[in-house]
Amino acid sequence: MKRRIALATPESVPKWLPLFQAYLRFYRVEQAPDSCAEFLAERLRRRQAVAFVYGEDAPSGFALMYAGFSSLTLRPAWLLHDLYIAPEARRQGAGEALIRRCQQYARELGGGEITLQTAHDNLPAQALYQKTGFLPDQAFRVYCWGSDAG
Repeated sequence: MKRRIALATPESVPKWLPLFQAYLRFYRVEQAPDSCAEFLAERLRRRQAVAFVYGEDAPSGFALMYAGFSSLTLRPAWLLHDLYIAPEARRQGAGEALIRRCQQYARELGGGEITLQTAHDNLPAQALYQKTGFLPDQAFRVYCWGSDAG
């Protein structure tokens, strides 16, 4: 059965909020559900982010990209910041489908690049990213600043 991928709207956030909360728990982060819902809806409302939800009626995954631009290429530069698939839906193509939808969306808006990052020991995610055409960056080293860096 092919699952539909829907473009998230601010109004759809409550449907996939449990997945977002599970994503945060995966990274050992706790945030109040109301704060998360407000944050996500505001990002979508302001068009600062785009989210795709896998499984419209019973969501089992989501991808969340933040919009940016590259001064070097003078094109859009997307950050695929959050990708989460519910454990019971993993290894069934949802992650790949969501990534491919993000890539299609970037192409529809004039191309550009999509950047993502994952933990050094998250080998299943790394395999998925390489399968969908992502390569480790050889030109730039990533640095982080802030209370959550590192």
